[in-house]
Amino acid sequence: MTIVVEAGDLARRSPLVRVPFGPGPVPAAVRDTDSGQVLPVQADPLTGEGVFIAVGNLSAGQSRSYQETDEPATAAHPASAVVKLDRVVLQVGGARFADYLVAGGRRPYFWPVVSSTGASVVRGQGSADHPHHTGLAISYGGHSEAGATNIWSDWDEPPYGPGGRMVHRGFRRVTTGAVYGEIVQDLTYLTSDGDAFADEVRTIRWWFSDDDQRFLDFHSEVSRVADQGNGPFLLMARTPEAMGVPETGRVSNSADAATPERVYRVEDRYRAAWTDASGPSGGRPPEAPSGPPEDLPDLRADAAQYRSVGDGPWHGISVLDHPDNDGFPNVVGKYAMVQQITQAHYPPAAAPQGPFSFRTRVLVHGGDAVQAQVADVAADYATPSSVRLA
Repeated sequence: MTIVVEAGDLARRSPLVRVPFGPGPVPAAVRDTDSGQVLPVQADPLTGEGVFIAVGNLSAGQSRSYQETDEPATAAHPASAVVKLDRVVLQVGGARFADYLVAGGRRPYFWPVVSSTGASVVRGQGSADHPHHTGLAISYGGHSEAGATNIWSDWDEPPYGPGGRMVHRGFRRVTTGAVYGEIVQDLTYLTSDGDAFADEVRTIRWWFSDDDQRFLDFHSEVSRVADQGNGPFLLMARTPEAMGVPETGRVSNSADAATPERVYRVEDRYRAAWTDASGPSGGRPPEAPSGPPEDLPDLRADAAQYRSVGDGPWHGISVLDHPDNDGFPNVVGKYAMVQQITQAHYPPAAAPQGPFSFRTRVLVHGGDAVQAQVADVAADYATPSSVRLA
């Protein structure tokens, strides 16, 4: 069987390809008929499709052919995971890519999320400035408009409290392999009184197409939303101080806003298919301290590099909306400040209490949005390359 991957009207950079092989087992590898490179294929346990990364650039109008093979394939970026009581450590190539913390906060969040520079593109807890803007996370409710439960701010008291909470109920499965990793999680949303008002099944998939192009895919299926004022579901990412946004680093989006300040004026109701933050990288995420508490200040002598503008290579993070989402392109920047990017998703008017779903892709990249070709990545997300069997 020959698999033909067609770029169509878009330029592609090592796209993730899904192949409906049909009845029978999914092959373990395919061979590029031009270069001879043997690529691993991973079977999707739900769809039965085979998934592989078509390594290399595909220009608009170009196609590339692959054939099934029994030859051994070496995975360039195999995905693995370490499941702990309070987190899942997502790994690629045996190295830490991101930690997904599911206990101890008002909502699960990612920190660190490591780029090819070795530094995190989001910050963790511990900052004096907007301390509830933590890592990369899905929040809910905004500033409690129309009485919506606030699972955005970490406040127990007014003006934004009392707040609600997302409760991690468990993982349905954790899948890893030669191409991608995937976790499927059950979540229940609670009001400030501890009453359940929403349920979500969240699927998160991670993979690298190359070292400078790292992905986290979110697919949220919300079965019900019985809240007083259905607030937005917000995918948000708070940039680290090292990026120096907006004086040194910068925020941009598909609508080409003139300045970061315009992007984040709530009254503009700014809509964009993607939004990006980039800037210089800082220190590598620290290992857990191993000394007694009284020695910790000495161990943290490097703290300044996490609280000042970095001097490392530029890197960034993009949040991409999907055209299947209700309201696409959705509002970016709402509830945020210039150091944070967000993408809002509301239950559709036709089903305000659910069920509904939304999909979002996060790109972790080197360089700025132009160098990372974020617009092309967003276009590939919206319209994947086509596949035909010959």
